[in-house]
Amino acid sequence: MFEVMTREKGIRYSSRTRASTDRFKHVQRLRRCCRSARKVPRRAKEQPGGQFLRPAVDYKVYNIVHRIYRAKNHESLSKDYEFSRGGMEEHWRAGYHDALRTLRHPEVLARPTSADGVSTFDLAQDGRE
Repeated sequence: MFEVMTREKGIRYSSRTRASTDRFKHVQRLRRCCRSARKVPRRAKEQPGGQFLRPAVDYKVYNIVHRIYRAKNHESLSKDYEFSRGGMEEHWRAGYHDALRTLRHPEVLARPTSADGVSTFDLAQDGRE
């Protein structure tokens, strides 16, 4: 039962990451659609609603790099709420080394060319690590 509960946490948090990325891509597609509908009358653009929407339709592109923390064997069910100094330092070191490994892949810094302006990278999963 212990292993089942540990696996359930892994799936739950991974699903949240995927859902957040999917939602972000959806918002980006909406932004692109609004931008392509530029034939809005000047009078409407000058209204408060038009002014509010202006930053939302700016041309923006994003690279999302998924760096998924791989739990150590000694971690248990408390891995999502254990914040001891030693535990946090271990996580910070892992994040630092993940960032260094990520920067060895220049494609994560390249400007996205996809229609939605978003490139997603999971270097470990895509076989690049």
